[in-house]
Amino acid sequence: MFPLLKYAKSEVDGMISGVTPAMVARSLAKDRHDWFDLLNLISHTAYPFMDAMRETAHAARKRYYGKTVSVYAPLYIGNTCVNSCRYCDFRIQHTGTVRRNLTLDEIRAEAEAVKATGIDSLLVVAGEDPRINTVAHLAEVGRLLKPMFSNLSLEVAPQTEDGYRELFDAGYEGLTCFQETYDQDLYREMHPAGPKSNYDWRLGTQLRAGRAGFRILGCAFLLGLGPWRCEAASLAAHAFYLMKECYAAKVQFAFPRICCVEGGFTPPCEVDDRDLELMMLAFRIVFPQCCMTVSTRESPEFRDHIVQTTADNMSAGSRVTPGGYAVLAGERKKDVAQFTLTDNRTPAEVYAAIRANGQEVVFKNWDNRI
Repeated sequence: MFPLLKYAKSEVDGMISGVTPAMVARSLAKDRHDWFDLLNLISHTAYPFMDAMRETAHAARKRYYGKTVSVYAPLYIGNTCVNSCRYCDFRIQHTGTVRRNLTLDEIRAEAEAVKATGIDSLLVVAGEDPRINTVAHLAEVGRLLKPMFSNLSLEVAPQTEDGYRELFDAGYEGLTCFQETYDQDLYREMHPAGPKSNYDWRLGTQLRAGRAGFRILGCAFLLGLGPWRCEAASLAAHAFYLMKECYAAKVQFAFPRICCVEGGFTPPCEVDDRDLELMMLAFRIVFPQCCMTVSTRESPEFRDHIVQTTADNMSAGSRVTPGGYAVLAGERKKDVAQFTLTDNRTPAEVYAAIRANGQEVVFKNWDNRI
């Protein structure tokens, strides 16, 4: 569980299993929600209420985000990694993955290919390799890309507060860090070696970034590693904590499900579409102002549905390997990805689907005023 929670896992399990229909109905009827409402709305008892939850979530989404859907793309600048995560194709022991770190010229070519699709929000992603992806290097990448995009975010190894301050000054404004699992014992099992094995250091990532000035603090756990309800309870507790400690920033949720990996890892705790939708509905109701992302890990049908009721942000035309947008095509090399993409539509096809739902595609998040 999230370490600052005063409840043990067994207590949280007991609270969730004890939810009654009347408790779900009361949570749905409230104007302001707390952590206990989240427990009610993710319980098994909430399944018969999903139609009502869709209506409530849709109203909250419409209030804060209207009909807009923001789009972004990830740009993988390197996939060398010194960690041993059991579920990831980028882990150091996996010899089947082609390793590469892009040069600045290659990063520019990738960015230009993304920009040509209309996307103006970029997520820079890199494996945890302290020899290559230093703060100085990431800052150099930020200074290269910032003139091209209105919004730059990071999904890289956790940094110090001073490191995040340098990266913020270089142009990055958002950060995403998956805790993977809030269960400390399971975390140790899944991360046996490497810098990522330090649970507490990773858990403090968003707090350090928020104190350094980052405006978007992305939080998530990896669905499939552990029982999702206790993980969701911890994610909610983490979010409430960050909203208090980093009140000038906005919390962003993601709900990534484990996809197939070449190493043959089998997720021990399956999360089906109904579970995922229930969880996202609950988070939209309890956290109406927070951002919510749905990635290309999910099917086109699920993504097109969920952005109408909960998610306000989605990737389009994603490539999840270094060079996937332009460089590999020029070299006639195969795209060897970190995980399996389920939505393989082009950006134009994603935009068309959004508009077919009566929604508006948003490319630019904001302009900086000087």
